[in-house]
Amino acid sequence: MSTITYKSFNQLSFTDILVYSKLPDHPFWSQVGSKIDFSFADSLFSFLYSGRGPRPYAPSLKLKIHLVQAYYHLTDRGVEEKVIGDLFIKRFLGLPVEFFGFDHSTIALDRDRMGLSLFHSCHLYILAQMHQLGLWGDKGEQWIIDSFPSASSVAFHGALPLIQQGILRLVRHLERFHPTLHALLDQQFPSDQRIISIPKDASSVQRMVAFSQQVVQAYALLNWFESPLVAPLFWAWSRPDAQLRSLELQALLIQVLQDTSLPSPPDDAPPPPSRSEERSSPSADVPSSPLLATESEVVVETGKSSGSSAPSAVQEQPVSVDYVKIPFQRRPFKIISLDDPEARIGKKGALTLLGYKIQNLCSSQGVVLNVRVIPASEHDSQAAVDLVKEIVELLGYGPDWLLGDSAYGSGSIRQQLQDVVQVHAPVPASNQPKGLWDASHFQYDPERDTYRCPEGHESVRQSRSHDTQGKQYGFSKHACAACPQREACTTAKGGRTVFRSDYHDLYQKANTAFTSEEGQERYKTRTVVERVNQALKNPGGLGKPRTKGKRPLGIKATLAAIVTNLKYTVRQLIHPKPGFIRRPT
Repeated sequence: MSTITYKSFNQLSFTDILVYSKLPDHPFWSQVGSKIDFSFADSLFSFLYSGRGPRPYAPSLKLKIHLVQAYYHLTDRGVEEKVIGDLFIKRFLGLPVEFFGFDHSTIALDRDRMGLSLFHSCHLYILAQMHQLGLWGDKGEQWIIDSFPSASSVAFHGALPLIQQGILRLVRHLERFHPTLHALLDQQFPSDQRIISIPKDASSVQRMVAFSQQVVQAYALLNWFESPLVAPLFWAWSRPDAQLRSLELQALLIQVLQDTSLPSPPDDAPPPPSRSEERSSPSADVPSSPLLATESEVVVETGKSSGSSAPSAVQEQPVSVDYVKIPFQRRPFKIISLDDPEARIGKKGALTLLGYKIQNLCSSQGVVLNVRVIPASEHDSQAAVDLVKEIVELLGYGPDWLLGDSAYGSGSIRQQLQDVVQVHAPVPASNQPKGLWDASHFQYDPERDTYRCPEGHESVRQSRSHDTQGKQYGFSKHACAACPQREACTTAKGGRTVFRSDYHDLYQKANTAFTSEEGQERYKTRTVVERVNQALKNPGGLGKPRTKGKRPLGIKATLAAIVTNLKYTVRQLIHPKPGFIRRPT
């Protein structure tokens, strides 16, 4: 922390005092200013400023402006007009009546400069004040965790447009910030060779050939940066920031190429099994790679005649394909847009999500304790442990219970949080088809590490599953075939199997607590999070945000959480409830 003198507005003029004295109390801003102290931001953000030069505006003032923007869900230009023309806001900010010094570009640059970490720190500072006011933090309280979708405004792009956009972004950046290198690029790698155009009436074989050629051109461009003539000029770049941005664009293009393309298998390589062969014969001699296309897709893409349904005129033409396209379901990263490379497609129940999800940790009273933005394809439970532990470290102790739906009931979360809080969530259900015996009908022998079925047969094999974190115990195929209870037990031709999780004992204890009468009554408290989610989605603007990118959305989510908590503070501490007073008292 450094000593910084911030710009002050001196004493309010007689005109300001006259206007503000005639102005009635605002039902929200006047109450917030009396209950919450925002001066902590002046020392928290002081490292961003230098003691030299003109005095900057106080960070506490700028923080209030961002909260006004989040409260009314305004654009940068909208908040500029709000500060100029709204006397309630000017009085809350402590500005003179005639002040109009904040323009929209200053507000946007200041938000980017403060960043997600500092806004999150402001959220924690205000949480600490709410804790001192007794609004949350009781040792007997319960916390609730849940997530909701945040629809991104990015457009979904296919593999070929992604690669082409990556090439164009890299070249345009070079043209803008390093004309010398760009001129050399035009000489050695003409612009008409960088982007492969495809006619609208092109056949599937022609499209796959064009895709392969585009991938080759992209790798050629990346290799050009490492050539002996280019590399010295690139690393002698006088603009470190532009050089770093070029490296980021190169890394993004490499990630797109790895996500969407794969080297074509040689002609003498056996083709991967088709989908029907994979289902009927899982132990085939040639297992399919998770990144390779199916046999029919490879045939169409490479133009080979074996098993192909393509026209004979196309098959007679020699086709060279160095790279094949990876189907979207089998891509490792699943990038959908270069405008927002961290956005993903995911599922939440029957709903298809495009963009991100917001993780929300709140108290049973409705105080937002922590928020985090995660890609739509990420499982809800991955961020839960960090969200909870961060607030526990701030508070010094944890709540009695953490309530969540079945997405937060995994044994991994329960084990990681067992020393911090008890997780109260439904135990994941087994995948056994309805109507057949579940694992409770089988008796486990811990000494022999085997299962015994109701007919007295003992499991004869076991296999470890790292994905499902447990063991699969299998019974004899012949014993199951002759068993009189086969119809009630299994329909598998290879015999019955029973899965035992690594967290079996933990699940048994959790299920007993959850299904009890007290546990069911406790779980009803979880409905509070739905109200908080709606407050963040609709008034907070997180349901359909105008921002693009994980970081800007994280800032918006943090500000929405602060505003939601300020509203809660006013509701709880101001009695009677402040309505709009038309005459000043």
